[in-house]
Amino acid sequence: MPQSTKNQNHTGKNPAQYAPLYVVIFGVTFGTSIAMAKLGAIEGLSPMVLVFWQMLCAGILLGITAWIKGQRPKLIPRHIRYYFIAGILGNAVPTTLTFISAVKIGTGLTGLVYPLSPVFTYAFAALLGMDKFQPRKLVGLALGLMGALFIIATPLIVDGGENFAELPVIWLGIAFTIPIFLACGNIYRSRDWPPDTGSLPLASGMLIATALMLLPVLLLTQNFRFPDLSGSVIDWIIFGNILLSFIGFIVYFELQRTAGPVYFSQISYFITITTMAFGAFLFDETLSPSIWIAIGMIFSGLYLVSKSR
Repeated sequence: MPQSTKNQNHTGKNPAQYAPLYVVIFGVTFGTSIAMAKLGAIEGLSPMVLVFWQMLCAGILLGITAWIKGQRPKLIPRHIRYYFIAGILGNAVPTTLTFISAVKIGTGLTGLVYPLSPVFTYAFAALLGMDKFQPRKLVGLALGLMGALFIIATPLIVDGGENFAELPVIWLGIAFTIPIFLACGNIYRSRDWPPDTGSLPLASGMLIATALMLLPVLLLTQNFRFPDLSGSVIDWIIFGNILLSFIGFIVYFELQRTAGPVYFSQISYFITITTMAFGAFLFDETLSPSIWIAIGMIFSGLYLVSKSR
């Protein structure tokens, strides 16, 4: 995979300088899509159906964009393998679990598992020799994780954990597998990135592969449905999430291309912030004023991890 320190475009600018902006954009767009998934479930839309149309249509739009820019997606075994493995680890499984968990345990709590992704990513990267021990980076990751834990601890202290205790235990356990899949996806996309391949065709291939893997499950469970194009709330949610995925995955893969997997995983912190905000404003999931302390920790952690860039 290309290294960010070597990626210079024709204007002489280093694409890695935009990495912090990419982190914020994808964190916010994906966090918004989680809230949209819960809104869709309230209207009767299956989370898996939403993931299918979101990935298929956004993948097609990304493919068209790549084609226009002269980056035609390749259908050779090397690339097809990448599309499907990246789709399973970093997209199909964690996104589906995220959307279902948002319905079962709430958007805010679902978003809170995401800051564990950088921890697992750093651990896996260190074990595989892709990263090395750096005290500053460890402190940054620890600050981000502490911020997320602070967010979790606040409602437990305030209400005595009564609401937490009422949540389905199995879905809490499933939700905490999401950052493990995300970390595996972060590592895989970096290690197996096809040479001389741009981010747009890979993003397109991964999203379409994700949709193809979900289709048999939808057909077997008889959950498949077409948008009725009647202008209903469900239609707007599907189209909105398609647009969010189209925008989000452009920066998602560009960030993966120009930054290492550990830095890339910082998107998790902004997903947490976004889902907590939507949980409070749309679904009356209570937020304590002390959350700003946690947000300060999260942003401080991102600064320490990204300082060298």
